[in-house]
Amino acid sequence: MIEFTTPLGTRDLIQQECVDKRRLEQHFRHIFERWGYEEVMTPMLEYYQTFSIANMKEKEVYKILDASNRIVTLRGDMTIPISRVVATKFKEAPLPLRFQYCANVFKVKERMSGNQNESTDCGVELYGVESSVGDLEILACALDALSVLEGFQYTLEIGNRNFFHTACEILDLAKTEIDQLSDYINRKSLKELNDYVDDLSISDQHKQFFKQLPWLCGDLSTIKEGRDIAFDNRLTAILDELEQLCAQLIALGYEKHISIDLSKLPRMEYYTGIIFDAYAEGIADSVLSGGRYDQLTQRFGKSISAVGFAIRLDALASLLHYPSAQKTILLSYPSHLQLQALRTAQTLRETAIVKLSVDETLNEITQKEEM
Repeated sequence: MIEFTTPLGTRDLIQQECVDKRRLEQHFRHIFERWGYEEVMTPMLEYYQTFSIANMKEKEVYKILDASNRIVTLRGDMTIPISRVVATKFKEAPLPLRFQYCANVFKVKERMSGNQNESTDCGVELYGVESSVGDLEILACALDALSVLEGFQYTLEIGNRNFFHTACEILDLAKTEIDQLSDYINRKSLKELNDYVDDLSISDQHKQFFKQLPWLCGDLSTIKEGRDIAFDNRLTAILDELEQLCAQLIALGYEKHISIDLSKLPRMEYYTGIIFDAYAEGIADSVLSGGRYDQLTQRFGKSISAVGFAIRLDALASLLHYPSAQKTILLSYPSHLQLQALRTAQTLRETAIVKLSVDETLNEITQKEEM
């Protein structure tokens, strides 16, 4: 017996699920347009080299051979292909450039993780604006988009990948040591982290920095706690920038929706500055993520500063529902009155959704509003 199902990590959407997803997509497109972001579309297929340049993990990428025996991949995110577009097609274009998108992306997840291998991202990318200005715009835009969650609790967690990585550079740690520390901090594996740090050839003050780092998340007082363990002026400067950014967001009225996580480390290797994730009640994983990536376009031949974010549309669509604002009329008729029924439906569709139903027990056309 053949069982017709979808591939692992994919699923069908039907009826109201489609309505919820499309309405949400329209909402974000409208917000991004108001912010001045123009739409860009890229192919679903990219050469594998495009994603390998950005050091995307090979095991997360779908790979196939094209007709020329070149390796192509289903796009794993939208930031990489849009950066390719900017670096190759907008070399001489005046800056800044603002792009928005809503597209399916494909990433192989671990079996039994519960995550989808195919998902839809809606987001924006801002090119050619330095961090002192661009970071605030992109965070304010993200928070504006998240206003769709009014009625739910949601928080945008903000960090800077350089707080950890600058400390590692100052201490001249090896890449293997940095990778191991990153893994323990990301997983909040405090026992393993403490044991590993104790074996590092660094001072007790520096050991305390890494041991305390996973605890540095919460309200804005977290920045003060970060100053207590910062052992170099370069670390303090990162905290100063983060504090100023938060002060600006507070001035814009976003205080109750922002928090700090100094232990936040990027999921993607290409991030170079601020990184952030948004979480909403009722959803386990983040519903939005982003950050600054000033060196990504350089890998495609043109160096342009950049920052952006992506919203996980499927996660939000599972939480938010959009009942139709229009009434639905069931128009029933016997088959010999079909032409008349279709004419009636033409008129009714100006103000309502009309569903047609043939009913041979009837002698005339009837209308019934569905609840």
